[in-house]
This record gives sequence, structure tokens and C-alpha cells, in this order.
Amino acid sequence: MLSRTGNPCFQASGAGAALARMRGFSLLELAIVLLVVGLLLGGLAAPLSTRVEQQRVDSTSLQLADIRAALTGYALANDALPCPATPASNGRASPTATGCTSQHGFVPAVTLALPGARNEDQLLLDAWGDPIRYSVTNSDADADGNWDFVRPGEMRNVTVATLAPNLRVCTTAAGSTATSCASNATTVVSTAPAVLLSMGGDWANFTSTDEQENVGTTVGGGPSGRNYAIASDIVFVTRARSEAPGGEFDDIVTWVSPSAFYGQLVAGGRLP
Repeated sequence: MLSRTGNPCFQASGAGAALARMRGFSLLELAIVLLVVGLLLGGLAAPLSTRVEQQRVDSTSLQLADIRAALTGYALANDALPCPATPASNGRASPTATGCTSQHGFVPAVTLALPGARNEDQLLLDAWGDPIRYSVTNSDADADGNWDFVRPGEMRNVTVATLAPNLRVCTTAAGSTATSCASNATTVVSTAPAVLLSMGGDWANFTSTDEQENVGTTVGGGPSGRNYAIASDIVFVTRARSEAPGGEFDDIVTWVSPSAFYGQLVAGGRLP
């Protein structure tokens, strides 16, 4: 009598069953491994995205600081701040005989000889690939028809004691008007000669009231045919970043400090 172990058919059957068991176990192992890897990747995705976003914030913040320094350097060399660029000015300041083509526009990167990526309208881009906005005061303290801060010699004529730049930066848009913050408590600065703005990662889709305060109208006319959001009044908002529904805010706002600006101009002999 043949034993079970000596039966070829039985042996083949036993081997097949064992192989099937091995295959089933391997598939189960694979499924578990894939599940674990998926969980790990899912856990890492958010932190990685957060780190990338923070790098963009840091990069753009440094970029704005460099632009602010370039504006002061320009004023020291030319006795005036440059006018904003427009989509049609090819990255250059766009002055008129008495002021600027527009009070609100974009960093005149070509005029300031700034490095960095530019789009087809030659507008300097932030880390999200959107043009950096630049607004300059249109104050005319001596009422001679010339903007004090962009016409060479006007700041000296007006004198430091009389200069009155009028750009305002607030901590909230709530209660503000087109010309002032809601109160002294919500006012960061009320006499800024110039303001720089990056609209952050949501530049193409911004909905919160504070973000809308920073860009209230649009302008076009450049080679690309694109329309850009820009400021519509002299009030801007800066506050902590937030992703709270309805209260989103990721704008990066900086400005030329009047006291520091005047001090540098006096030290450079541009103001008495």
C-alpha cells in the first residue's frame, strides 16, 4: 500500500495547496504594506505641503524687504521714490509730469534693476508666481500740483516737518473707510510713503474682507492681455495668517517706514 507521502498525486495536490497558501499570505502581506505606506505618505503630505508654503512665505518676505531697501536706495540717488509700474510699462516706473500714471500698480523692477522672475508683462513675481503690488502716496502738502514723494526736489521743498504721506495700514478692514482705519487701536501706520503687497497663495481666489481691502479693482493693458487685481484706495490690512473659513488671510504686506525713510534721506543729504 502506498503511503500518502508516496502518492505522486497527493504530493502534487499538497504542494499546490501549500503554494496557494503562500500566495494568499503574500498578497495579504502586500496589502498590509501598501496600507501602511499609504498611511505614512498621507501623514507626511500635509507637513510637506506646510513646509513648502512656509518656504514661499519666507522667500517672499525677504524679497519684499529687498525691494523696500531698493526703494530707499532709489530715493537717495534720485531725490524721489519711483512711480509704480503698469502692465503696459514693461517693468518700468510710469511717471507723469506731476505724479504717476497710477498711485497703485506694481514694483518697477526694471527701473530698480531688481533680480527675480518676471511674467510676460515684465512684472516682478513673488514665490507663488504672481506680480508684487506697489502703491505710493500721492500727497501734495504744498498744493503745487506735484506729488511730493515722486517728483525730484519736492520732498526738500515741502520739508520734513510738512511732509504728509497718507497710506494707511490697519489690522482689520472692519470699520475702516477708503481713507482711514477704524480707530487708533487698529492702525499700524497712517503715514506710509509706500506699501508693498504680495497676495500670497490664494492670489487667484481671495474672498475674505481683509484680503479684498488690499485689492479692490483691476487693471490691464499689457502685452499678455491679462487683468490684475490692485488696490483701489489708501487703506491696507496686515494681520496673522489664517485659514479659518471666511477669515482667510495670507497676504504679505510691508511698507516704507516714514521715520526711517526720512532719517536715511537726511543722512544722505537729500533732506535738510
